[in-house]
Amino acid sequence: MKQQPFRLLLRWGLITTSLAALLFLAAGTTHLPSIRRYLAVFSSLLLATMLTVDPHLAKERTHSEATGIDDGLRVAAGLLFLLTLTFAALSVGRVRFGFNVPIPLREAALVAVALSGSLQTWAMVVNPFFSPVVRIQTERGHHVITDGPYRFMRHPGYFAMLIFVPASALAIGSWIALAPAVAFVLLVQRRAELEDEFLKKNLPGYADYARRVPATLAPTR
Repeated sequence: MKQQPFRLLLRWGLITTSLAALLFLAAGTTHLPSIRRYLAVFSSLLLATMLTVDPHLAKERTHSEATGIDDGLRVAAGLLFLLTLTFAALSVGRVRFGFNVPIPLREAALVAVALSGSLQTWAMVVNPFFSPVVRIQTERGHHVITDGPYRFMRHPGYFAMLIFVPASALAIGSWIALAPAVAFVLLVQRRAELEDEFLKKNLPGYADYARRVPATLAPTR
């Protein structure tokens, strides 16, 4: 199954445009360099991910109607991510209270966004079962993945998210936006714990893999 380039690029354009509209409307201006740079990095990462992930995974992520064990946490985490970006854009553009992240830190945070986003893309490319829904994908031959970043930690995608979202707040320039970002981190940690326990009980071979790779959200070596 191949992804149709036009539909892929159209979806990428819609997501990028929607996020840009959200941030610029929240900021009240399109002339903030920190937001422009963030959007450029985010858009590039998104396009790279969409071009490289397994087409079956792309379909699973965009069209799956299945439900998982933690749909509430998943939705809440998504809202907190958008809230983090909205707070950041609002505080640096309209309110300007909290717009005191030093430029060197903003630049370092943007690098962290790029690196953590790249790690998540790597995890998604290696793992064709990287679904947003915690479930056993029996129809797709779900099995344990031990290649790439999964050699060092069991949940590299979640680990990347823990860096990506707080770094996004700082890259845009807002200390205030760290509040919803911290809430996001706590939810993702909980979701990783739930998924890990679910996989140990339901995915053949995962319990043994967990013994060989003890780190859940950080590299072991």
